[in-house]
Amino acid sequence: MSDVLSQDEIDKLLQALKSGELSVEEIKREEKRVKPYDFKRPSKFSKEHIRVFDMIHENFARSVSTYLSGRVRTFVSINLASIDQITYEEFIRSLPAPAFIVVFSAPEFVGSAILEMNLELFYTILDLILGGPGIPNVKRPPSEIEISIMRKEVMNVLANLAQAWSDVYGFSPTIESIENNPQFVQIAPPTEMILLISMFLTIGKTEGFMNICWPSSLMEPFMDRLSSRNWFKTAKKEQVSEKLQKDLTDNLSQMNVVLSTILGEAVLTVREILELEVGDVIRLKSHKDEDVAVQVQGRTKFLAKPGTYKGYRAVKITKIVEPEVEE
Repeated sequence: MSDVLSQDEIDKLLQALKSGELSVEEIKREEKRVKPYDFKRPSKFSKEHIRVFDMIHENFARSVSTYLSGRVRTFVSINLASIDQITYEEFIRSLPAPAFIVVFSAPEFVGSAILEMNLELFYTILDLILGGPGIPNVKRPPSEIEISIMRKEVMNVLANLAQAWSDVYGFSPTIESIENNPQFVQIAPPTEMILLISMFLTIGKTEGFMNICWPSSLMEPFMDRLSSRNWFKTAKKEQVSEKLQKDLTDNLSQMNVVLSTILGEAVLTVREILELEVGDVIRLKSHKDEDVAVQVQGRTKFLAKPGTYKGYRAVKITKIVEPEVEE
């Protein structure tokens, strides 16, 4: 829409003012809707990007809630609280000291990201895992032993995060370091914009936040995948793959295979075969009361009893042969 009004539009605007359909106060309110833009804090993520981040981390919250509920043997509630664009410096200044800060990366990333957890949540989860009541009152930084125990839990949380991202961008997270002082964590320039995912956790009577910091420089290589169109396209591909799998199963079930029954075996020399005559008896290695092998495409799959059925030679399946595992 053009910023310059035509004469016809000006006349209609003046007419609306005179007739009372439009007031000066309404025009002022419209002017207040103009949002100022700070070039020192450029917006790196569009509304569509935020929407995809919301869907991804909603799935992540559900999966982690299920995982932690099983680990601590009590109900864990996790809700996505907010998604904000702030500078990295603002994020670091907002963290308490001491804190539980996990710096993680992946071979697919260009840079690192942060997962930060409230210390009350940290000690509650640790206490419940070790068989305690889960009501810790600890204000000190975690010890090396406590961090070592929680490292495995954090890796499982990051695995759930990777699973939530798998439809958009696959990665294999690894822990780079675990810090207690926010000032020692420098994964991005202070002025770089980040996307801060805040989640509110409730474990028994303990409540707190868990934050995930995604720097914009880390997101840039796959920013084009963070779109609703790509999200739904991926879901459609999964549906197509399921249909394809069903079609393949139906086609395979209609294929013809060779089914044969081995009544017995014998070893003869070439001379003995040449000297065979009508009426000769060949001694087999098996007895008449033993089960015979039933082969499918040359592989023994069943054992059976030979006999007749409605005038036809037949076998009756007596056992299914388990396949051998090849090392």
